[in-house]
Amino acid sequence: MDNLNATAIPAAVLADALKKIRDARAALAPYLHPLTTEQRQELPKMGDKTLAFVTKMAGYAQNLPSLMPSYLDVTGLLIDAATSNDLLEVYQELDGFTLDVDSTRMIAGSEGYTASLIGYGALQGAAKTNQPGAQAAVAELAPRFARPTNAAKATKKAGNAPAA
Repeated sequence: MDNLNATAIPAAVLADALKKIRDARAALAPYLHPLTTEQRQELPKMGDKTLAFVTKMAGYAQNLPSLMPSYLDVTGLLIDAATSNDLLEVYQELDGFTLDVDSTRMIAGSEGYTASLIGYGALQGAAKTNQPGAQAAVAELAPRFARPTNAAKATKKAGNAPAA
């Protein structure tokens, strides 16, 4: 496999990017409403078709106020429709950016792990022939590959067992 991640990102580029992300987040913070996972699950969802419906309905509510019920908050509907539309472009840009960042992290992690396994194998071979420093390095790295003993598995199962 080719090494896709062959260029390190300069620290100054990362620092600048993080500053811009934090600045954008700070600029929008007064208008954002973080939700818990449970809250997100409970809300009705709005996709592309629903966004078009909401936007059109907001227009009708504004242009035909005499046909709207008195309990409908038309101003709130207009704000909700505008916010949904305005943030869509920001969301789409961030979603694509997040996917690219995560993909690059995934590639770098995969390539780093693959290379590390090769290096670890070399250290294991060197440890078998008593090369200086190899046994200490293998001893430090080996716990990553340790498998739980049967006693540890039994203890874990007993700890997770339902109460009687």
